[in-house]
Amino acid sequence: MISADALGRSFGPYTYHVERGRVSQLAAAVGEHAPVFHDPAAAQAAGLADLPAPPTLATCYGLWANLALLDELAAIGAPLPRLLHGEQSYAYHAPVLAGDTLTSTTTIVGLEQKRGQSGPFELLTLEARLVNQRGELAIIDRLVVVVRGE
Repeated sequence: MISADALGRSFGPYTYHVERGRVSQLAAAVGEHAPVFHDPAAAQAAGLADLPAPPTLATCYGLWANLALLDELAAIGAPLPRLLHGEQSYAYHAPVLAGDTLTSTTTIVGLEQKRGQSGPFELLTLEARLVNQRGELAIIDRLVVVVRGE
């Protein structure tokens, strides 16, 4: 079980560079074929400095892509093999473009202990605030994970 003392604990900061190739690949993967997501000239013609990141790009910077955060969660009793994705939401505050550098700090904002048919489990709510290189809040990523009992 995760100690109640973990509530309010923050991890990071973690830094991510938004790569043009990754933006274009993700856009293609989600069926977004508009030139603005693949061609820097088209993005600039649309008034953007570079390719805009599809909204789902934030998922790339979550738990599965952040080994340091996974290590820190394991240290408090939430190792990856016991984690199940519960729900996730994003709030967007500034556009994210290829070439941006995002810095994220993740905080435990919720911890509930429950009991299911197969035994005890916990709901761990994490909130990551991603700030761009200009100091602007770009994204708030709120993730609920189910931490299965041992």
